[in-house]
Amino acid sequence: DAPPDPGGRGGAPGERMILLFAIAVVLLVLALQRKTGPERLAEMREDHRPDQRLVDPDEVFRVELTLQNTGRHYILFAKLEEQLTRDFTVHQHSARTRQNMEGGTNVSFSTWLRPRQEVRFRVPVSIGRRGLYPLMPLKLSSGDFLGLDEQVRRSGQFRAVVVAPREAEDQRFADVLSGFLGDVSVRRFIYEDPVLTTGFREYTGREPMKHISWTQSARGRGLMVKKFDYTAEPRVSVLLNTDSEAENREELLEKCCSLARTVCRVLEEQGVQYDFTTNADLAGYADGAVSEIGEGLGANHFAAVLDCLGRATRYKAFSAGRLIGRALESAQSRGRILITPSADFTDAGALGQLRELSNGSLLISQADEVA
Repeated sequence: DAPPDPGGRGGAPGERMILLFAIAVVLLVLALQRKTGPERLAEMREDHRPDQRLVDPDEVFRVELTLQNTGRHYILFAKLEEQLTRDFTVHQHSARTRQNMEGGTNVSFSTWLRPRQEVRFRVPVSIGRRGLYPLMPLKLSSGDFLGLDEQVRRSGQFRAVVVAPREAEDQRFADVLSGFLGDVSVRRFIYEDPVLTTGFREYTGREPMKHISWTQSARGRGLMVKKFDYTAEPRVSVLLNTDSEAENREELLEKCCSLARTVCRVLEEQGVQYDFTTNADLAGYADGAVSEIGEGLGANHFAAVLDCLGRATRYKAFSAGRLIGRALESAQSRGRILITPSADFTDAGALGQLRELSNGSLLISQADEVA
């Protein structure tokens, strides 16, 4: 007779006990997950955002996906998915990124979470064209690790990135702009600034009525007018018009935005204070919102202008006449730069008033004349 096999039937009961224990543990975990599945989904917080709100064309930035477990229990399975449109160019592909049928990129990652744990995943991307680019809603999935009880929701956070226009590259325009700013700097010592009052003198009949000081005149010295000092420093108003009926209107509007960026960049470099107004309809803002940035200088001021230029759409918020009318409301002696697609809107009377108000320091730049 053959001797009994010590590793055969004798070890079967122990193996069966281990297997039954493992199955019991799995069933217990699944039961707990099913019991609290919706609550687990409610305890998670997902978000996505670009690490920069304003970027240049083709500048690499990162889209950051964040998933957090705010509860006191373990989450055995969670999956976060983001769909980037074809406007986004992904610079570092991995197992978590794949191209979709629409030409965009699907980004997803799966993980488990400890209580109060937060995980993040960053995707380096870039965008080649000016505009406002919102991120698509996130898809969050959670459930047991076997996929038998899955809960899904889509987040509603609105996140977007603004791409500023490119610089204008016409050297002739740069030369004209440099000469204009030099003229503005010289003229500030020739013309009086109605804001800087240094005293009073008798009315001669040649001064405008708005310069009469009625409080001084009431003292019995006859009509007295304000005496102004010369402007202390050069100032410029930049006006961007998008009201045009030109056939290649969209192409010209892109040139206008590039010209406006170059103008404001040069003003920043030369330390010339400026304000900015446009009649373009701005993406992401209420319909008809007026884009008007007050006088200033510095990185934040320039960034606010670039944000407007990036959001500018091919639609106008109001007419070119109203844009010039808003400029005429200011009585300050300053240079003015009007950037427009073409000359088809031109109101000679309004432009004449604007030139007179600017003491001759008016530069009109037409995009259809720029190389």
